[in-house]
Amino acid sequence: MTTPAARTAATIAPLDAAALDALEPLWRTLIDHLREMDSVVELVPHERSWPRRRAIYEALLDDGTSFALGAWRGELLIGYAMVRIAPPDAVWFTGSHYAELLSLSIAPDERGNGVGGALLDAVEAGLTARGLDQYVIGVDTVNAGAQRFYERRGFRDGFHLLHGWVGGPARPTAPGRGSQTVGAASPEPGVDEVLETPETAMHGED
Repeated sequence: MTTPAARTAATIAPLDAAALDALEPLWRTLIDHLREMDSVVELVPHERSWPRRRAIYEALLDDGTSFALGAWRGELLIGYAMVRIAPPDAVWFTGSHYAELLSLSIAPDERGNGVGGALLDAVEAGLTARGLDQYVIGVDTVNAGAQRFYERRGFRDGFHLLHGWVGGPARPTAPGRGSQTVGAASPEPGVDEVLETPETAMHGED
C-alpha cells in the first residue's frame, strides 16, 4: 500500500498592489460560500463586488500602513489575508491604532490544511512588529464554521452589528433570491473565511 505524500507547508509572504488581480478567484470563492449559506443581507454580484473590493485593497496598500499576505503552495496562490490599520477608535480602546482583519480567504480544496492558521500567525507577527497587540474581525452570522475557527484562536464575541429594513421587520425578497432555502452550515474546522462588516467594507459599500 502506498502512503500518500505529506503536503508541503504553505509559504506565507507579503502582497503588494501589483498582485491584486491574482486575488480575484479567492475573493469569488469567499462570496460564493456566503451566498450558498444565504447570508442575512443580500450579497453584491461578483462583477460589481470585485472591482469595489480591489479598489479598497489598492487604497489600503497605498497608504503604507495596512498590509496584505498571500499563502502559496509552490507557485499557486491558495489564500490571502488583508489587514486594515487605522487611527484608534473613538469609543473602544484599541491601543495606538485600530487593526482589523478585513478579509481572509482560502481556496476550497485547501481548507482544513492549516493555511488559515498559518496566515493568521503571519498577520499577528506583522501586527506585533508594528507595536499592536489586538485586532478585530467581522464574521457573517450564518458562517458558523468561521466563528468556530476564530474562537479557537481566542477571539470572543464583543460587538453585534444588526441589520434592519425600513418600514417593518420582514426581510425583503431581493431580485434573484426567490424562495431560496437557507444553505447548510459551513464545513467543520477549516472554513477559514471572514466577510467584512459595513465598517470594513468602507461604510457598507459592498
